[in-house]
Amino acid sequence: MSYAAFQEDKWNVLDTLYIKESSNARKFWTGADDFRLTTGNDSLDKMLKKEAFAVYYNDTLLINCRSIYYHGECFANGYTLGYTYGNGKLCIINRLIGDDSGGNVSTPWGGAIGGFLESAIASTNLRCYIIRREYESGRIEVQMIDDVFMEKFEKKSPEFYAEYMSVKKKHKRESAAHLLPLLKNWQLIH
Repeated sequence: MSYAAFQEDKWNVLDTLYIKESSNARKFWTGADDFRLTTGNDSLDKMLKKEAFAVYYNDTLLINCRSIYYHGECFANGYTLGYTYGNGKLCIINRLIGDDSGGNVSTPWGGAIGGFLESAIASTNLRCYIIRREYESGRIEVQMIDDVFMEKFEKKSPEFYAEYMSVKKKHKRESAAHLLPLLKNWQLIH
């Protein structure tokens, strides 16, 4: 129900959960509002939409972006993919704030939510974000994994940093399409 509960591994079990891709997700993966979660119970559906923080379904972690902010701007309502990062932190995939292009990425996965392939994230407008903090109000702030974030790896993991820096154009280097495979290969996310 919250980021704190996620970190403490506290989950509520639902008897039934339906995950439906939004019509937008069939054309573009935008990083939020791509998955509609329902249970068949109106009060639980409202809770999923407005109160739940994360849903774990099969091998897929979905994060509700309703209260997630980057530089004062909230992401679109809806669920996006999430990954555990390091020791209990959370990495999410979402659009680049200020980019309203709707994703501009075709998705070849056609509804296979449990088998989502990172290769579907081929647009440079999607980014990886790390959750920094959750306030008592429920507002959550994230930090983008960008060149500044990656500088901490320059000395402690020079091979990883060199692989990250191998892409010369900054907007492509900082994109989820470049970062996700690196983070997975170096076992920083799972």
